[in-house]
Amino acid sequence: MRHRILATKISAGTLSEARQRSRQVGHLFGLETLQLTRFITAILEVARHTVQHAEVGTLAFLFDTDSAEFKGQCLVAQLSSQGSDKLAEPAEPDGSGIAAARRLADRLSLSSAAGGGSVVTVEMKLSRGHGLLTVKDINARVDELARQKAQSPLEEVEQQNREMVFALEELRQKQLSLELADERKNEFLAMLAHELRNPLATLTLILELIKRMPDMSADQLSARRDTMVRQTDQLKRLVDDLLDVARVTKGKVKLQRAPSELNGLVRGAMEMVSAAIQERKHQVTFSAAPSELWVYGDSARLLQVFGNVIHNATRYTPEHGRIDIAIRSDANTAAIEVSDNGVGISAEMLPQVFGLFVQVREDAQPPSGGLGVGLTLADRLLQDHGGRISVKSEGRDKGSQFTITLPLMAQAES
Repeated sequence: MRHRILATKISAGTLSEARQRSRQVGHLFGLETLQLTRFITAILEVARHTVQHAEVGTLAFLFDTDSAEFKGQCLVAQLSSQGSDKLAEPAEPDGSGIAAARRLADRLSLSSAAGGGSVVTVEMKLSRGHGLLTVKDINARVDELARQKAQSPLEEVEQQNREMVFALEELRQKQLSLELADERKNEFLAMLAHELRNPLATLTLILELIKRMPDMSADQLSARRDTMVRQTDQLKRLVDDLLDVARVTKGKVKLQRAPSELNGLVRGAMEMVSAAIQERKHQVTFSAAPSELWVYGDSARLLQVFGNVIHNATRYTPEHGRIDIAIRSDANTAAIEVSDNGVGISAEMLPQVFGLFVQVREDAQPPSGGLGVGLTLADRLLQDHGGRISVKSEGRDKGSQFTITLPLMAQAES
């Protein structure tokens, strides 16, 4: 549903006011720095185009509380001109005007106005981290807009310069982030090739041996078959991890929700990784909750989350290490803590451990391999369950503690 915020006339003499209003609206309704700059510039490009072809028009701001296009909330600017259909003409030769606005906006549409003329609609979606606004919140912001005064021409120029500095700095940071992500992607692809090559090389070697030794005994054939099964399982696990992270990242995982008991799920996850725990000779303790704790979620996916976190502790803890698993709760929330005395995480890596293509690289590199997507999957799946995962570490060789929180079902529901 769209709620009207304000409207103002646009002409050659009021473009500065249109810019001010665009900034005020965008700022009050939570657009981030770069979003705000894009929003203002897109509106000014369409406004200038409107003035050029229709001389006058109307700029109206609206707030969409449930955008079907973005599956969330978005800020909308509609620029209308009467008595002219020229806004629908091809883009200007230098690529400005509506063509430029289309590149800057999250969505731009052009339609005919009742009684002639055109309506250009510019939409900017609010970031996921922005809280949902209620009708009361919207009205409060409209009231605040009404109280804001217009800036002088000098103040407007100073504000434009500040916006440009902030936008350029944000672009620089995003460029650095993209370069780092590209570097991690290349490392990930190299690691993926290595992880796939090892089982494939083993399978190729065994098949060649079988081909050259047609009279192989039953015991020899059985041993090689078991090896092939293990290597095939490893390949399947790698491919499944890749498919899972792709589905979760794109929001294509459909959760099969039902009441699930946490103590049982964590015990099941421990059983899943018991072979790895035994291989590394770890000492594991488990402190279950004193009573049943019920959550409403997909038990298979929650089992995957707990298994990934425990397996991560197993891999990054040297042999004969210690892993402690405990479940705690308050009235509304359950917390599952997985602590180890392993390689730890440096302060620089802590904010990045749940990112895609990120792996903690220490001297004690785990021999079991893997793609390092387990924590990314855990983070995304927990968000879908209304939960979260956090990590603490005092630094290298000082172990780590991962804490998973999930909302509990009401007693009556369970």
